[in-house]
Amino acid sequence: MSLLLQICAVVVTVAVVAMAVATMKVAGDFRKTSNDLSRLADEIRPWIDQVKNVTHEASEAVASIRETVPRLRRVVDRFESIGERTAALSDAMLHEVEEPVRAALAVARGVRYGTRRLIERVTRRFTDRSPNNGMNYE
Repeated sequence: MSLLLQICAVVVTVAVVAMAVATMKVAGDFRKTSNDLSRLADEIRPWIDQVKNVTHEASEAVASIRETVPRLRRVVDRFESIGERTAALSDAMLHEVEEPVRAALAVARGVRYGTRRLIERVTRRFTDRSPNNGMNYE
């Protein structure tokens, strides 16, 4: 065999050996990655179960809220209706009571003023009189 063929055979053999070593290294890395993924899957399984439980509880809570919301809306509507009726009733009562109360207050003020003026005049009449028919000669 010629020298060139022998060198080519050696180069091809070295290349095949290098590919075999690289393949084995990749296979080892693949096995390591596979083991890591397997461990990760084992660690994630309980979390997935917990997420399922939480999701189930959340869906039950949402269903309960969906049942409660219409009732709450009806109660709020009733309160709104009662509030409006109460405001209208209060307004009507104020309008009915306001005028007579204002009139009574005006009468009371008038009576108080008139009484005060009457008492002032009566007291002035009796206190300002002198024995000489209201004339001072001094």
